Amino acid sequence: MNIFRNTILLAVAGACAGATPISDTQDDGDSLGTVVVTAPSGLSEPLRDTTANVTVIDKEEIEERGYRSLAELLDGVSGFQSYSSGGPGQLSGVTLRGFSGGNILITMNGIPLKDPSDPSFSTSLSHILLDGVERVEIVKGAQGGVWGADASAGVINIVTGGADSSGVGISLGYGSYDTGSASLSLSSIGDVGSFRFGATHFKSGSFSALSPRDAEDDEYTNDTVDMEATLNISESSSIGILYHGIDGDFDYDGYSMTGTPMPDDDVSEGSFSERLTALRYDYGSGAVKLHASISRNGIERRMNDVTWGASEYKGDVVRAIVNGSYAISEYQRVTAGIEYDKYTASDSFSPESSFDDRAVFGSYRYIVPDLLGARTIFEAVVRYDDFDTFDSKGTYRFGIKRDCNIVPGLFSSASIYSSYKAPSIYQYSTNGSLEPEETEGYELSLGYEDIFEATYFHNRIKNRIDYDYATWSYFNSPSDYTLDGVEISAKYAISTTGLVVGGNYTYMIDMDDQNGAPVLRVAKKSGNIFVDYYMDSDIHLGATMRYVGSRRDYGGVELDSYTVVDLTYGQKIGKDLKLSVNLRNLTDEDYETASGYSTEGRSVYARIEYRF
Repeated sequence: MNIFRNTILLAVAGACAGATPISDTQDDGDSLGTVVVTAPSGLSEPLRDTTANVTVIDKEEIEERGYRSLAELLDGVSGFQSYSSGGPGQLSGVTLRGFSGGNILITMNGIPLKDPSDPSFSTSLSHILLDGVERVEIVKGAQGGVWGADASAGVINIVTGGADSSGVGISLGYGSYDTGSASLSLSSIGDVGSFRFGATHFKSGSFSALSPRDAEDDEYTNDTVDMEATLNISESSSIGILYHGIDGDFDYDGYSMTGTPMPDDDVSEGSFSERLTALRYDYGSGAVKLHASISRNGIERRMNDVTWGASEYKGDVVRAIVNGSYAISEYQRVTAGIEYDKYTASDSFSPESSFDDRAVFGSYRYIVPDLLGARTIFEAVVRYDDFDTFDSKGTYRFGIKRDCNIVPGLFSSASIYSSYKAPSIYQYSTNGSLEPEETEGYELSLGYEDIFEATYFHNRIKNRIDYDYATWSYFNSPSDYTLDGVEISAKYAISTTGLVVGGNYTYMIDMDDQNGAPVLRVAKKSGNIFVDYYMDSDIHLGATMRYVGSRRDYGGVELDSYTVVDLTYGQKIGKDLKLSVNLRNLTDEDYETASGYSTEGRSVYARIEYRF
């Protein structure tokens, strides 16, 4: 493996001697799939002009793969592995490059979805459905210099469908486990501004959260509402409002006082509620862009456990940000801003039920059209966060990217970075001496157009926040953790046949602490294979095979490797009608992503959508 690692390092460092000119037909970065939000301001930039490692999953791919939730989508992206305590709506999480979910910042239209009362300081992944989502932007590698705390592994930005045309959409779905869904979308756009409204109702009879799968069913219901409106004040400025609301109700299975699982538990149930509201102002004229926004995200979680009784948690985040960017020239741009965040949780938490963070940040990007015959991008980001509870932190990210002229389409990039993860109020309430995690690392990439890309990443974590089951409290590990590995992805369209094949593979070279203790619920090897056949512009057939290797779970349990095959069928019926059918777990694989919890068996789901 050392030979392979050194080969990648040398290839990235010396592959490019020249740059290919930008094609006249290349997109300028204004269309979907070519723009990524890489700053907390919400300011966008073309994908080709960032040095970060970015993956964009657009609406078309979401529909073709039949992804219903964010967790299902992430399972198909290299470096990610998800786990769940049962079916839809159950407690779930995701890892990225060996980092736990609390190190992955999830945002919606650039606004962080964070719950200070949650142990991981994240949002509830299991309640994020994908109806009305235009695309999902995934930025890998530590983004602390850009986003501040809790972005040590990367950022997932969910972009809801901004109105680009006027119309009405209706969809209905039904499938296995008595699962049904209905959604409505309304959109309008004009010279004055734009408006979009979306509502989704999802309900599933599901299956038993605890194994065996055919024990008492644990139902789930989700109602999601999204609304966006923009008013054009002038040709160069606008104001906008955003609302995102989720109400989820779920049954689950508990454990007895002695730790015995209770799969036939028909008492334990809970609810989840989230309300995100935001007001923003944007200005853009010539070389100047300005952005200002204020947002509030409130979350309430309630559980009634058969053994432990009732509990309720509340989290609230208020965020204000002002920043701007200035194009010094056609090839140089500077950005600077200030940010304020107030985190609040239930009054029952002590010693702190709230804390705040004041931050300043800035970035500089310089594109050299011809540096030693190569188009080269230099990018530097620095940030300073001042917490009233924890030590202040400075973080950074420096990157370089080069296009190649020797082999047109070949590119290489390298980044070094630092980041940190602040404890949640929940974690801090168990140990008032907790300090933020600190991460330093780098990544090196080599790729060819959209066909192939390989990335080597290396991260070192200090003060990792771990959980002690003996004392039911969190602590900073005295041992440093190393997380490094290789990601490889490829995609190729066989011309004239309508066949597209692709896949990705992740190999974790190292994911242990200094004493050899492994990171839990992370497989050393994982990957996906995709095969798509487009019979014509109206019919699509797809197959996906997902492999996850063996991994260690809590309590020293060894989870077996598994392979799951899914099939999809999609067809346009006329101009405005779409039909899709998804067959999941074709071989009815019996597997676990979390020890003792059930996963979905062979199942079929159908969905029809009409837009006018």
